[in-house]
Amino acid sequence: MSRTVLVTGARGKTGVEVTSRLRRLGADVRAGSSRPAAGMVRFDWDDPASWRDAVAGVDAVFLVRPDIPAAPELAAGLVEANPDAHVVLLSEQGAEAMAPEAWARRVEDAVAARASSWTWLRPSWFHQVLTDPRFYRDAVRDDGVLSVPSGGGAIAWVDARDIADVAVAALLAPDDHDGRAHTITGPEALTVTAVAAELSARLGRPVRADDPPPETAVQGVDPWTADILDDLHQRIRDGGFADLSPAVKEITGHAPIPMGDFMAAHLDHWKRAAE
Repeated sequence: MSRTVLVTGARGKTGVEVTSRLRRLGADVRAGSSRPAAGMVRFDWDDPASWRDAVAGVDAVFLVRPDIPAAPELAAGLVEANPDAHVVLLSEQGAEAMAPEAWARRVEDAVAARASSWTWLRPSWFHQVLTDPRFYRDAVRDDGVLSVPSGGGAIAWVDARDIADVAVAALLAPDDHDGRAHTITGPEALTVTAVAAELSARLGRPVRADDPPPETAVQGVDPWTADILDDLHQRIRDGGFADLSPAVKEITGHAPIPMGDFMAAHLDHWKRAAE
């Protein structure tokens, strides 16, 4: 029997991949977006009526938390609208080591307190931030710089497609994943310097790794976002994103995608107009 699944953030890095995989497998997918196109449903965190309608009657929810201070309360409200649905929450690596009052932990706890069944996905940093214009793509392409205040710490970079494969497994077979937290990483932990060197080799021009003071990375952003970024960068420096996990292989049966394979398939994102 086909399962009905709500995918929040269906236009995002993981949401697109989860939606396409579920549909290929025959699931009835409600692809939620605040700007729905054909084949999507309206889902806007700023409009509770929209997400109450979207979640009504579904068997499972892929919950991409909104990156705003009220995320714990919003996630709680969504689950309360259909507490019988299995919730697969996209969280982050290392959430289990955070203080209970930390934002990411509060989102997890809000869901666990209300959902009849749940699964946490705790991925490391996505490969896809390197090709996203909101993050590092333009600086790599235009300036030849990859700038992260990492203090030389390594990151177990992971591909959004591997995260989606784990998510789909949990959405379609909830009994196998109920109450479990899956840390999801790639096959190796790489420093920013190593990533820049790999980009340099593949592009045939230098890409420099920059390790600026942490305070420069939060200039011009609001205090809440600054706190989140400060915490992320401190956790890189402390090794909090370096631990490797076997979850992708164990759950999906295939090895996680290496950074080099991701780069080889996406070189056009970093090529200049004259190249």
